[in-house]
Amino acid sequence: MDFFFKIVVLFFALHITLSQGSVIAPFGKVHVRLTNTLGLGSSLTIHCQSRDDDLGVHVLSNNNYFEWSFHPNFFKISTLFFCKIQWQGKVMSFDSYRETRDLYGCHKRCFWDINSMGACLVNFDKGGYDRCFNWPTAKILGIEQQFEKEMP
Repeated sequence: MDFFFKIVVLFFALHITLSQGSVIAPFGKVHVRLTNTLGLGSSLTIHCQSRDDDLGVHVLSNNNYFEWSFHPNFFKISTLFFCKIQWQGKVMSFDSYRETRDLYGCHKRCFWDINSMGACLVNFDKGGYDRCFNWPTAKILGIEQQFEKEMP
């Protein structure tokens, strides 16, 4: 009887944990946000996707953002979203969510400020940024131009 009671309590606790999605990181929903913090008059073009989901091309004006959410792959730690961003003729790609890196690092909120330095991951606990991916120094083919070339 004691063993059965422990199993029931464990099952109940696991059920509550999974339904809340915030106690154990792999079960919760992750929110990824890219915010244009480039300043007035600066538009930012972004294109984010994973292996399975293409989130499309979006143009963000200053202080606007694009956000999506998902459940990470619990059984195989492999979820990856990457983004290509363009500003003033500069284009760069970066991993906006890589499960092996961000499962516990972002605390389910991987919010990126896109500024004149590049793409910077916001640190809500300490303030400032955890990491930044810098803009390249050379101008390369833009997102819209690339799609025009790839379209039949």
